[in-house]
Amino acid sequence: MSGRGAPALEAVELWRVQLPLQHAHRAAHGREDLRDLILVSVRFDDGVVGWGECSTLIRPTYTSEHTAGAWLVLRDELAPALLAGRPLDVVGHPLATASIVTALTDAVLRRAERPLAVELAATLGANPLVAVPQCAVIGRRDRIDDLVAAVDERIEARASMVKLKVTPSGDDLAAVGAVRQAWPDLEIAVDFNGTADLDSLRRLEHVHLAYVEQPAPAEALVESAHLAQKCGTPIALDESITSLGALDAAVALAAGSIINVKPGRCGGPHAAAAMVAHARNAGLDVFVGGMLESGVGRAAALAVAALPGCTLPTDLGPSHAYFDLDVTEPLETNASGRMITPDGPGIGRTPIAAHLERAAVDRLEVVR
Repeated sequence: MSGRGAPALEAVELWRVQLPLQHAHRAAHGREDLRDLILVSVRFDDGVVGWGECSTLIRPTYTSEHTAGAWLVLRDELAPALLAGRPLDVVGHPLATASIVTALTDAVLRRAERPLAVELAATLGANPLVAVPQCAVIGRRDRIDDLVAAVDERIEARASMVKLKVTPSGDDLAAVGAVRQAWPDLEIAVDFNGTADLDSLRRLEHVHLAYVEQPAPAEALVESAHLAQKCGTPIALDESITSLGALDAAVALAAGSIINVKPGRCGGPHAAAAMVAHARNAGLDVFVGGMLESGVGRAAALAVAALPGCTLPTDLGPSHAYFDLDVTEPLETNASGRMITPDGPGIGRTPIAAHLERAAVDRLEVVR
């Protein structure tokens, strides 16, 4: 270390990792059998290393970002800009940008020996929640019996509610009804990922859902407002909420009464915390959604989910529900089925070297 002021950034390292999912994750936008994502580390000359995650999907079916493209943006634009001290000013790559921002935040807080959850809550003048109620997100199944069995497994693990990935198909809607029939008092939500119409929403009204997530396409806030006006079930917005401006537009149009905050899409943990506060000030309910993250991304997102402004159960579940072997020590639930907020410095998790090497399919170090 030079001893001349603040520690200097030495290198940015990119790891492309692939983690097989225990169960295929099927939603309206496609199917994921393998989590193909990017881990980012920043290394300073005082030995401190910070970690972040770019939780893109392998194909650009959910957002315009995808893993191969994000790798190039990180390699050719964001990492060189960071090392040169230039602004991270790329347009349209929030997940890639957030991975760099999160890694820097992790390093700063590790140096200060301060947990991210404590840091974020302090910005709102509050204390973080120690454990966060979870909503088990369950992908589509070919057979109703298989879906009911999957729900039963997550209820046995004490999930507070379940969310079913659906399309407007008759089979999917019937499956939602079957889950309600099996558990009359269970809190159930559904996620259409932008594929619903008014008829499919009305066909679900008898199920008494907690909310319907993203019924209209991401950019169709006017359509979402129309559905919210005609449908008796609360509407949650996910893909539509890309910025504070988009949130303000959704509020002005009454396009939904709930928002799903995803720290990667929002620009990192601090930006996500600001969005939580903004939404609550607007009278909306809030929860933190998931992107099938590894332990790195999940730990960072849990710090946001632990904010008191998050009023609904988080989509973030325990590592063992997704992977046989995560890249970090697993994120777990307590005896009540709530997600335990990491309390170590920074995001509270770092990759285990052997696990990272086993999962890595590419690695690149970018230096000054």
